[in-house]
Amino acid sequence: MQPSIGPSSAFTPPGSSYAARIRQVQVDALRRSFPFALAGSLITACFSVFALLDVLPRHEILLWITATLVVGGLRLAAMIAYDRRGNDPSAARRWVRRMLAGNLCSGILWGLPFAYWTFVVPLEYQLFFIVILFGLGTGAIYSNYMMLPVMYAFEIPAFAPMFIALAAQPSAIHLALVTSGLAYLVATLAFIHRMNRTHLGALRLGYENLALLDQVRQEKTAAERSDLEKSRFLAAASHDLRQPVHAVNLFLGLLTNEPLSRHGRYLLDNIASAMSAMGHLFDALLNLSRLDAGVIDPRFETFRIRPLLDQLRAEYTPQASEKGIRLRVRACPATVRSDPVLLERIIRNLISNAIMHTARGRVLIGCRRIADRLRIEVWDNGPGIPKAEQERVFWEFHQLGNPERDRSKGLGLGLAIVRRTVRLLGHELALRSEEGRGTVFTLTVPIADSEGSSLTVGQPGVVSHPAPVSGSDLRGKLMLLVDDDAQNLAGLSMLFESWGCRVIAATSGNALFERVLPLAERPALIVSDYRLREHETGIHVIERLREEYNDPDLPALLVSGDTDPARLAEAAARGVPLLHKPVQVQALRDRVAALLHENRAQPLTGDAE
Repeated sequence: MQPSIGPSSAFTPPGSSYAARIRQVQVDALRRSFPFALAGSLITACFSVFALLDVLPRHEILLWITATLVVGGLRLAAMIAYDRRGNDPSAARRWVRRMLAGNLCSGILWGLPFAYWTFVVPLEYQLFFIVILFGLGTGAIYSNYMMLPVMYAFEIPAFAPMFIALAAQPSAIHLALVTSGLAYLVATLAFIHRMNRTHLGALRLGYENLALLDQVRQEKTAAERSDLEKSRFLAAASHDLRQPVHAVNLFLGLLTNEPLSRHGRYLLDNIASAMSAMGHLFDALLNLSRLDAGVIDPRFETFRIRPLLDQLRAEYTPQASEKGIRLRVRACPATVRSDPVLLERIIRNLISNAIMHTARGRVLIGCRRIADRLRIEVWDNGPGIPKAEQERVFWEFHQLGNPERDRSKGLGLGLAIVRRTVRLLGHELALRSEEGRGTVFTLTVPIADSEGSSLTVGQPGVVSHPAPVSGSDLRGKLMLLVDDDAQNLAGLSMLFESWGCRVIAATSGNALFERVLPLAERPALIVSDYRLREHETGIHVIERLREEYNDPDLPALLVSGDTDPARLAEAAARGVPLLHKPVQVQALRDRVAALLHENRAQPLTGDAE
């Protein structure tokens, strides 16, 4: 809006992003009050004519009321014109200017005649004029206070002539009227100025808060978009890195069956160890992707917590003893309600983290029952976590005291996985730490009413498989292999052939169909990469082959380096087993043997260990 209206523009700076909104609120308030102010003014004018007919010359009264009605009619027409073009920004500016002119003319029509007539009417009519003007002036103040220039356009021409006329009559009563009138008017105007500042300040503060909320929403959206893009980047980078690593794993699996010298075996073992470390990183990234994708479905059970803690104590005691750390577990007979596998993963990460960051002393795992909740606490007397870092330790890849990124000190993903898993289960996780004295992580889980069965360990979302059949059952089986990466396809083909399988391999679904359709034999298993060329996926290939062989239960397996959350969710929804690259050779063999043994595909969202 143009800042030509006067003092109120000081409260609506043109450069402000919300100045136009505030100005529109001012215009709307002026529009709402105008009909009442105009009606009051015209009714008062008619009443004044009736009261003054016997005191003043009739032609003067008629001339005055005619001019007043004409000005009132023009102001009403201006309002109607504004209403018809209310959506036009220029219409509001034009109407405000007309309001200024209308109030100015109205103030002159009330102020000058009454000031002139003050010299020719008795004192009681002078008092009548003052009462009328103060009534109109007060109404104008409260109806126009949102725009002070519009208010002053009426107040100045209405009151200035009257005060001058009264002051020109130097009697005590006239001086008293001028003094008291000015005092009332000044007090009222001061109050209105304060009211104007308060109202406009509240409007400005409200719009500033809305702007801040909008900014927060935008930043939240940007953060969510950044987090999604990060997940997609990790998925894409993971896929591209997994491809060659998977090929290396396959060829390493083949090398283990070859006769090697002692030095060659030593080199092979070191390469396998390095590949295993890389696999652990990929697995950690995959766990994050699975949690972000929402493809892990918790399986809540009622079970006793003691067997789980006893199992973890037996597992981690040797590792703690190697560092000279005493690992103690104070279990309790409580029965909890949770997913045993995910709960085990959480506690396992907390214990491993405590042992890793404790140089000497002890690590204590204890339980405390509080009402209907069980608090599982993991204490250590390590270096502690600074206050400023206690939130950051849950960030991905954030580690304390490991600037050199030593892999032996972990990857910085354990606590990030812990927090996501705790949220998935609906449990509570708290951290208390003091520098130089140690740290305690507290996991709060609900206590079940009934006694639970013994703890069973499995992987969430994974159907337990029977013991795999012997490798000799793979001999002679026809395997269909699809992978668009030549190295992976070659390594996979050689690996299956080393197991005694007959192999038909192709880099796409169409190439595979051209080779298998002439054959009458039904394949034993389909193994396909997920992401193929030209937007083809392994699911498409598997579904086409199942339709071709008219067998919806034809065993199939997806092997993919794609860990994008959307892809994970899609694979889980289709119910096709999925292994993530790089796959350990023995894990692949066991899974293939299990699928052939079951002779049906089972849903799998887990990954090869």
